[in-house]
Amino acid sequence: MTTKKNVTIYGCGMSGLVAAINLAREGYEVTVHDREKTYGGDPMYNPSAHTTPILPKKVSDYIGIDITPCFQPLQHLPSYFHETKVEGCPPISGEYTVERGNRPTSLDSYLIPIARDLGVKFEFNSPLRKKDIPGLEPGTIIACGLTPEVYDMFDIPYYRWYGWISRGEIGFSARSWLWWDEGNTEYGYLSSINNYYFNLLFSIKPVSKEQLEKYKDFMKRREGVEHKEWHYGGGAVPTIAPDNPRLIRKGLIFCGTMSGFMEPFGWFGINGALMSGKLAAMAVSDPAKAQAEFADLSRYFYNAWWVKNKIWYPYLRGHIGLFEKVINLIGPERFSRFLAKYINEQRHVPFAIPGYANLGARY
Repeated sequence: MTTKKNVTIYGCGMSGLVAAINLAREGYEVTVHDREKTYGGDPMYNPSAHTTPILPKKVSDYIGIDITPCFQPLQHLPSYFHETKVEGCPPISGEYTVERGNRPTSLDSYLIPIARDLGVKFEFNSPLRKKDIPGLEPGTIIACGLTPEVYDMFDIPYYRWYGWISRGEIGFSARSWLWWDEGNTEYGYLSSINNYYFNLLFSIKPVSKEQLEKYKDFMKRREGVEHKEWHYGGGAVPTIAPDNPRLIRKGLIFCGTMSGFMEPFGWFGINGALMSGKLAAMAVSDPAKAQAEFADLSRYFYNAWWVKNKIWYPYLRGHIGLFEKVINLIGPERFSRFLAKYINEQRHVPFAIPGYANLGARY
């Protein structure tokens, strides 16, 4: 009688679950460890709502799991450059919202029963510790999300981000916005789905309380939204180095953000996490094939990384006022039409548009 091979996964997020489901279908005995007391991720970030560029049907076909019920087409996405509003920037075609966490309507809650029905075992309150690393079996999958301590354990370089977070139930869905201001290096955004919202004002530098108050004032005046509760948080983002995307390090398999398979301009992580979960499962039985696939799908990472770190940060990001003047000179409506034509026609062709590095460029 042949004994099934055991595979251990650290991290019960979407990438770890996709890997677990695919491995269990192939006949592996899979055990998923997570440091939290239940599934749904770090309570600092989750439950949460996310807006992301994705093709749900194409990604479903690739990972072998129909995730289309978890994604809703976005209905509203303006960008604000200070006070100047541009509708559809980026265009909402190809943008979706999805929920993360342990609420019944989340992507995680959708994937968990699929994994359990296949016999995947879960061990919660079971963190990966540095002293455990030397004893990990080759082929162990590391999918520990945005946790800086785990990046430090494996010497993976990362940006540390900081930000103000608010979340909870709200009276709308499939509505988002972006707010650009010089007071933070990234942006403020709200995403909503299933009557739940997630709002984040974040930066690779600490974000002041004064900047939060400025953002709150903008929200109330321009979008008519107020939140009672905010908390300060942070984490790791693996887009600091152009060679960060790596599927296998010293015999261990990485997926999700731990693999660096994340869009390096806008920090979109949903698409990369789902696809890298599939790649991690593939790497257990055929590392060479999985490595080649991973390299192919992330081959435009460097292009977007270069634009973000060599042009955007040093020369453009600090001049939102100039963007605002140019947009007003062109006209917000005309600027929006230009974006709709250019991005909608080009988004899924195989080259990197900054903000859409096309993880999975063959789409």
